[in-house]
Amino acid sequence: MIWEESVVATLRTREQDMPKLPRMVELDGDLFDESAGYEDDTGIKLTKGLSERERKQATLIYRIFNELWGLCIIRGDPGAGKDTFLNWFLFTCKRFFPEKRILRDEKPRKLFGSYAGLFNEERIKEDLKQMRDVAKGVGIGQMDAVLEVAADKWAKSDRAKVLLQDSIVGLTEFWKYVYNREPHNPMNKTMGGIHKMKRHFNTLIVGCTQLESDLDKKTCKPFIDWRVTCTRSQRDTTRYTFILEKVKYDKRMDMIIPIGRPFAIPVDAGKPRPYIGDGKIVIKKHYYRPENPEEAIVLAAIKAGLDTYEGLVEFLEAEGDMSEFEILATLKELCLKLPNKRPKFAITYPCLYFIFNSRSAPQLRTSLKVSD
Repeated sequence: MIWEESVVATLRTREQDMPKLPRMVELDGDLFDESAGYEDDTGIKLTKGLSERERKQATLIYRIFNELWGLCIIRGDPGAGKDTFLNWFLFTCKRFFPEKRILRDEKPRKLFGSYAGLFNEERIKEDLKQMRDVAKGVGIGQMDAVLEVAADKWAKSDRAKVLLQDSIVGLTEFWKYVYNREPHNPMNKTMGGIHKMKRHFNTLIVGCTQLESDLDKKTCKPFIDWRVTCTRSQRDTTRYTFILEKVKYDKRMDMIIPIGRPFAIPVDAGKPRPYIGDGKIVIKKHYYRPENPEEAIVLAAIKAGLDTYEGLVEFLEAEGDMSEFEILATLKELCLKLPNKRPKFAITYPCLYFIFNSRSAPQLRTSLKVSD
């Protein structure tokens, strides 16, 4: 009892000595954050006017990609369809999710339509220069830490938030931004800072690489959430199958390993798309002479006013003896440059191939060598 009374007396004395604090109400603005949090999401906001099938596709994409934030890499050999998947995905998200800002590291073609702008080294050149200047004269052992601190500070800045908030960032040569042979590159460190902040920014980064081994073990691999493996059909070269996997990085084995069932996404990049541009099939060479009966039928129908893919298929399947497979194959041969076939370019129509230029990948210049 004596010990308890002593403790109580001591506590009362300390309570009397404590300075009087303002009422809690006066501190509400400083102590509490009532802005929307992760648990306050109100659901998917889709573009108005989508069909039921498109709404289901949009919902599936939204759920698979964790409400559209994280990091997804796209891998595959040259010509396997990395750029095709990237542009299909960016365009699809632009169609389905109007509140998401689409950022790219290269300029698309006009058929891609509006987007939020470019994100590349040129866009944040001055910020990268400041990081480079901070690291000058620093010893090799300290350079990594100095650059990382500078990059994290930038990633938490209002400038980065304004640029990246609620966005989907598509990077055609992602490996160049996080190249493991340039660990002291300011852009490498900057991407590491962005990857750490992806959830706070509500940003989904989607980037292409040929080899996973090119990616930095510190700034990139630990933050990868999904992996897309690209394959191209040998029979119909405009068709692709993209295998999507949920993954995680195993640091001990230095491997990105799948942690869920793979999900196949089939895409025909040569098929006419009514939602790209005006969706019209247009004859480019009026003097072109059909080389087979299928071409003659298709061209005659287009000249008669059937200038949409759906209308063309509906009419020829009902009134003629051509299937949709034959109609589509004929359109592709008349419009596209196909492997081992002479290009005809007799017609043109909007398809995924015409929303981007795979030759316009950015040339990255920023580098900070140890000698600097």
